[in-house]
Amino acid sequence: MRSVNIIIFLTLIYSASCDSHGDKYPVDKSISVNEYATNFNVIEEAEGYKVLRVVENWSGKETIHDYKLIPTDEFKGRDVNENEISVPPARVVCMSTSHIAYISALGKAESIKAVSGAKYISDSTVIQLFKDGKISDVGFESSLNYEALIALSPDIVFTYGISGENNIYIEKIKALGIKVIAVGDYMENHPLGKAEYLKFFGALYNCSEKADSLYTYIKEEYLQTKARAEQFGKKRKVLLNAPWKDVWYIPGEDSYMSRLIKDAGGEVLGGKKGEFHSYPNSIEEVFKLSYNADLWLNPNNFQSISELRASNPLFGKIEILSKGKVFNNTKRNTETGGSDFWERGVVEPHLILKDLINILHTNDTLSVNLKYYKMLN
Repeated sequence: MRSVNIIIFLTLIYSASCDSHGDKYPVDKSISVNEYATNFNVIEEAEGYKVLRVVENWSGKETIHDYKLIPTDEFKGRDVNENEISVPPARVVCMSTSHIAYISALGKAESIKAVSGAKYISDSTVIQLFKDGKISDVGFESSLNYEALIALSPDIVFTYGISGENNIYIEKIKALGIKVIAVGDYMENHPLGKAEYLKFFGALYNCSEKADSLYTYIKEEYLQTKARAEQFGKKRKVLLNAPWKDVWYIPGEDSYMSRLIKDAGGEVLGGKKGEFHSYPNSIEEVFKLSYNADLWLNPNNFQSISELRASNPLFGKIEILSKGKVFNNTKRNTETGGSDFWERGVVEPHLILKDLINILHTNDTLSVNLKYYKMLN
């Protein structure tokens, strides 16, 4: 995606919508083999083919697209239906860094031939491929380089759905005869739901066994780590995020970040029960909540206590700021603005959870002992 700020903003607001041209069906949840992910299914057909079902529900319409996955050797010389895809793909374009994480985790990074916003990538393999000229940057939604895209002749462009005119580029790509799949991983509210998209890409790359094995390992590690957190008993009160243009967004208790904190033995102050959307609050409203906070997490792009103090006169009165109990998920940010928390982190929720447990419950909070988080000084 365009930048760390856009990734954070999409996660905070989570009000995405999209005009879709797929067939609309009632969503039959009984076909799902997923444990946590809700926006895709992999269906086994009687004749042995797999169907990748993508649920585009960011518009609230629950529009479904079914893609029949045809082995490459059977695809040649065939009258191709627009919903049939040759697998495994040899040439793909990733419009989000999370797509890179799934593909790289499955050992298929060399299939990536273009990205959107190369400077925001964290994956070292993909960065090197870009430096070597094996991966190009096709630009962003409103300024996509269509000529470069045509020249690349990709098998699939992996994209994401958001509201309004930002989605016009998707229809333009389709009009060029290029396959486009909108990946809904960013809409999953459970950390293991995001990780389960390994199965999504595993189906496309003909490595479902590897994807299932990797997902199972991540899930078991996550659940064991969560059980460890339960032993600490007392919930720690967490002040989350920081103002965005003078508005402080607090996610509901069922959101991705709130669930991670809950599973680590914490509670987000001001989070609405039964909600996954984020809601706007004034700085003054959240300042009042801060009196009950045990620590402060994810203060946007602030990198030091002094920066936080200087940003608002009220912050100097927040006790946890004075005590230095502020941690940000920016330890693995790149110098050019990439965030590995929102990239590789989608397939490492168990490691993020371990970070949070150390921060919330132990004194093992030195940056050297944390992978994604760092203590602000």
